Amino acid sequence: MQEQVKNQKHADGTPAKKMEAHEAANANQARGMDTQAMIPVLAMIAELLSITLFRWVSVPDLKYTPYSTVGKIWKLEDVAEGLAWNYQTPESMTRAADQMAMILRIGVIISLILGIAFILYAFHSKVKAVRLGRIAFLWNTLLTAAALWWATDANMALNILSGRSNSFMNLTIYSKIQLTAASYLMIVLAILIVPFMRKLLDTRKEYAAEYYQTRVETEDHGIGKRTILAFALILTAIPAVIFFGIFFLNDRSDYFISLCIIILSMLPFFLVFENRRPQAREVVVIAVMAGLAVAGRAAFFMLPHFKPVAAIVIIAGVSLGAEAGFLTGAVAGFVSNFFFGQGPWTPWQMFSFGIVGFLAGLIFRRKRGRWKHFRFLLCLYGGLSVLIVYGMLMDTASVFMGMGEINKNAFLAMYISGFPVNVIHGASTVVFLLILGEPMMNKLDRIKKKYGILDP
Repeated sequence: MQEQVKNQKHADGTPAKKMEAHEAANANQARGMDTQAMIPVLAMIAELLSITLFRWVSVPDLKYTPYSTVGKIWKLEDVAEGLAWNYQTPESMTRAADQMAMILRIGVIISLILGIAFILYAFHSKVKAVRLGRIAFLWNTLLTAAALWWATDANMALNILSGRSNSFMNLTIYSKIQLTAASYLMIVLAILIVPFMRKLLDTRKEYAAEYYQTRVETEDHGIGKRTILAFALILTAIPAVIFFGIFFLNDRSDYFISLCIIILSMLPFFLVFENRRPQAREVVVIAVMAGLAVAGRAAFFMLPHFKPVAAIVIIAGVSLGAEAGFLTGAVAGFVSNFFFGQGPWTPWQMFSFGIVGFLAGLIFRRKRGRWKHFRFLLCLYGGLSVLIVYGMLMDTASVFMGMGEINKNAFLAMYISGFPVNVIHGASTVVFLLILGEPMMNKLDRIKKKYGILDP
């Protein structure tokens, strides 16, 4: 009798055994803090460490003064004292800065209370901690807004004192007081965590083992909404982050901007798995392609601008999909600069390599064996994309990084002087696509067919 009940199917065709599993999942949370539920907790710990240990305010003019190490959010009166010492500011300005510093100190105390309470509550009752967690993350973003207001107000006062206009450029790129990446971390984490807080802390589905194993095979219906959304994200969010680094971080927080780009690059890639869970072997393929690009750049270090990086990124985009191509290019640009030198150029290189791989995935999507002269067209794309897309983007970056004044003549001079370099880089991409294109794509096709992974 019991055996019949176990095998009995309900009216909707779902086996009783599966129904029991789902009921158990709905009734119980996974015990302890699994990886998913730890994400918001670790993010909050990172924010609390940023608030208490890291500098939020940077004043380059105080670098070689007795106030060179000040700038923590809970002790901004030291910054005000350094400004008064260095710029001979009026006492009224120092008093106003001290008053705002006191208000920010109170905000820091509230942040610590909310953050610690959320961490403890999340370990005790996950879903019930969602509201408290959202309040804590949003409060920390308000703390960043208050610190930005304090810095902007002080910059405006210093500009008036020195006879400078309070233009956008003077308040951003040429400002005397700037917020560091530690402060903007609050905004980034809030954007990534708050909308998905409930889903991250709700671990009841962990009891349903089939949740991880379900995979839905889909037919090819051309470029869909997912790819369009990814393209929009890549063309808007990532350039916005790069220009944010130029204007508000003065190109001094390249690691922070690079990590933001990697996170944004991962979002379109993981949209590929909208109907199923990603498998480790699928992510490993991207890591291997990025590793090959890094190794190729290091192997040809003795030949300036003659590198196989763009060719490998293009191969990844064609074989594994546009999103995978962008992620491969972004990671390759970031990791390889640990050998060639990190700097404000790193985010630009990440975006440039990424967009070359993404466009390759869009243009040559499932066209192998269908287009005549595919190899010729692929090489033609490689040369032109590096010459025009990558080259012009990096020349644009050089204007922002190296020119004292940003105007039309500066851009024109940089494009003309950079053209020979871009020709060499484009020619090298053609050569490496001729040599590596077919063999690498054949290997990737075999991997995809054998394991059923990353079908663009």
